Amino acid sequence: MKKTYTFYSCIGLLFIVLIAFSCATSNPEDNNGDEVPYYGAFYKLPIHQIKPKGWLAQYLINQKNGLTGHLENAGYPFNVAGWAQKVIDSSSWWPYEQTGYWIDGMLATGYLLEDKFLIDKAKSKIYPVLHNTDKDHFIGPSYLKKKKNKHRWVHAVYFRALMNEYEVTQDPEILKKMKNFYLSQNVENFYEIRDQLTIESMLWLYQQTKDTVLYQLADNIYDKMNDVDFMDRPVTADSFLKSEPIYEHGVTYNEIAKLGAIMYLYSGDKKYLEPSMAAFANIDSFYMMVDGVNVSSEHVRTPPHSLQTHETCDIADFSWSLGYLLMATGNTNYADKIEKAMFNAAPGAVTSDFKALQYLSGPNQVILDSTSNHNKFFKGNTAMMFGPNQFTECCPGNVNRIMPNYVSRLWMKKSETNIVAAMYGPSSWSGLIHTTPITIEEHTRYPFSDEIVFDFFPEKSVNFIFTFRIPNWCEAPQVKINGVTSTQNYKSGRYYDIERDFTSGDKITISLPQKVRLSKWPTNGVAIERGPLVYALKIDENWQALEPKKENARSTKDFPAYHVTASSDWNYALAINEIDIENQVEVTHHQWNLNPWSAKNAPISIKVPAKKIDDWKIIQKDTVFYAMNVPTQNNGKTIWKERNDFEKTGNFSFTPPLPDLTITEKPNDTIFEKITLIPYGSAKLRVTIFPWWQHTQ
Repeated sequence: MKKTYTFYSCIGLLFIVLIAFSCATSNPEDNNGDEVPYYGAFYKLPIHQIKPKGWLAQYLINQKNGLTGHLENAGYPFNVAGWAQKVIDSSSWWPYEQTGYWIDGMLATGYLLEDKFLIDKAKSKIYPVLHNTDKDHFIGPSYLKKKKNKHRWVHAVYFRALMNEYEVTQDPEILKKMKNFYLSQNVENFYEIRDQLTIESMLWLYQQTKDTVLYQLADNIYDKMNDVDFMDRPVTADSFLKSEPIYEHGVTYNEIAKLGAIMYLYSGDKKYLEPSMAAFANIDSFYMMVDGVNVSSEHVRTPPHSLQTHETCDIADFSWSLGYLLMATGNTNYADKIEKAMFNAAPGAVTSDFKALQYLSGPNQVILDSTSNHNKFFKGNTAMMFGPNQFTECCPGNVNRIMPNYVSRLWMKKSETNIVAAMYGPSSWSGLIHTTPITIEEHTRYPFSDEIVFDFFPEKSVNFIFTFRIPNWCEAPQVKINGVTSTQNYKSGRYYDIERDFTSGDKITISLPQKVRLSKWPTNGVAIERGPLVYALKIDENWQALEPKKENARSTKDFPAYHVTASSDWNYALAINEIDIENQVEVTHHQWNLNPWSAKNAPISIKVPAKKIDDWKIIQKDTVFYAMNVPTQNNGKTIWKERNDFEKTGNFSFTPPLPDLTITEKPNDTIFEKITLIPYGSAKLRVTIFPWWQHTQ
C-alpha cells in the first residue's frame, strides 16, 4: 500500500495548489457532471427525517435542559464566543476542538427534537463563522492559520455540524465555503495524524458537489498515513493489519481507524476497508471493556480488567467510527457493538439529568471524589468525579454528540426503495418511497424489553423492502406480520428483508428474547449480561454537591460537581454456577418511566447469589505516584511517552482491585445472600466485574 510521494512533495505540490486556486473561486455545482459512486451496504439518511420517541426523546430533552443547552456553565472555553471570534486562546488548538464538539452535538439534538432554542443557539455559532471567512477562504478564527499541526483537525470536528446543517437546509453557502476552504489550503496542512481526519468531511463534500478534485485530495492524504514520517505511530493502514497490542491515544486510534471505511464508501476498494475492519478487531482482541467501549485512560491499555477506564470522548468517537463500518459492510456485529456502547457506557458516564459527567469512567467505581481517580494516568486527581468540567474540556464538549449521533443512525437505506431499521430504539422515520410519503413508527422500550413494533403509515399502498436486524446475542427471535407469526427460520447475527405492498396500519412485531449470560474478565472476574445490557450492583449512592470555586468557575449552583460515596455494602463476590445460570437468577421488571438511567428509576433488576467479602475494602493512601503523557522530540518528530516519576501527597481513596479468591479460602463458609443488579447505565457507583466465588457446587 505504500506509495512514492515525490510528485506531491515537489513540482506536483505546485500543480495541486494551482488546481485548488482555480476551483476555490468556482461554484459547488462546477463538477464533472458524473454521479458519485457509492459502495456501502447502507447509507445515512438526513437527520431531520428521524424523530426520537419514548426514553430516547426524554434523554435528548435532558440534554437540552442540561449541558447540551447550557454548557457555558462548565466554564472556559464554552463561556466565550468560540469559533465566531478571532482568538479564543493564543496558545493551543484545543478550545476549537472542544467547542466544535459541542456545536455539533447541540445542532444534532436540536434538529432531532425540532427544538428552536437549540437550533438557534447552534446556528449562532455557525453562520457568523461562515459569513466572516477571510479573503483567502480560510474558515474560523485567524489563530488557526498560524501553525500547521493539529490546526486542521479542529475543522474535522467543526465541519460535522456543517454537514448536518446542509442536509437539513440545503444552504449552498455551506458547500461553497467548505469547498473553497479545502481547495485553497496547502495539502501538507492535512498530513499530520489528526489533521488527516478532514478526509471525512472532504468525501462528504465530494458526494454533495461531485467534484473529483476533493476525492483526489482525500486519497492523497490517506496515502500519507503509510508514509515513513508516521511509522513510529501505530495508526497507519499497515499497522492496523497487525494483530498486536499497541500504545496510542485512544481517541486518535478510534478516529483514524474509520478513515479506510470512509474511503471504501466512495472507491469500492477493499484495500481501504480491510485496515479499518482490522483496527476494530484489534480493539475487540486487546482493549474491549465490559461496557462496550475500549480502554482509554488516555491511551489504550491491556488487559481490560475491573479498574480500567475510558475517556467519555471515546464513547462518542468509538460509536461514531463504527457507524461508518456498519454503513460500509452491513454487518450486524457493528450494530450490536454500537448498541452496547450506547446502552451501557454512554448513560453510565453522565448523570440522568445530563448536568454532570465523568472524564474517565469504568466498570468498578465505588467512590467518586476529587482524589479517587484510580488510573495510572493522573492518579489521585478529579478525572473520575462527576461534574460539568472536572478535568480536560474535550469530554464536556464531546458528550453532547453521543446519543444524538446514535439516534441519527437508527434508520438507514440500502436503496431508494429499501428502508433499514439499522439499530433499535423508540423513534420514527418519515420520507418518500416511489414519491409516496410514508412514516414508520418504532414502538419499544428496548433495550429494557424484548419486543419492537413497527407501524407503517404510507399515504397510499406502496411496494418496498423493509430490512431489520436479529442481534448476535439473540437465540430465538420471532417475527409477526400483522399478527401472523412468520415461518421463516430467523438466525442471529443477520439482517432480514420483508418485501411487500405496505398499506397504512400494517404492523411488524419483532421479539428478541434476552437471556442472562456470564462474561469472564482478567483476575478471575465475571460480569452479568442480558441482551444488550450489562448489569452492575445496585449501591445506595450518597451525592454531595460541591460549592463552585470562584477562582476556577467550572461548575455552578445549578450545574454542580459532586462527591459520590456508597451508603450500602458493595464488596460481594458472585456465587454462580455458570452451567445453570438461568435458574439461579431472578429478573424483575419495575414500573416503567421515561428516565430510566438512575439507580432510583431502573426499570429492570436481576437478583443473583453472592458472597460478602469482608476484607475487600476501599484503599486509603497518603502518597501516590502518577503518570502523565509528555511529548519529547526525536529528529524533529514529537513522540509521546508516559512518565511515572511524579509523586503526590494527600488523602486519597481508591476503588480496590478484585480480591484474590481461591478454592481453598474459607471452604466451610457457605453463607450466601441475594444481591440486586441494575443496568450499568443506571448505576453511577458500581461493581460490574465481580470476583467469582466458584466453590458453590
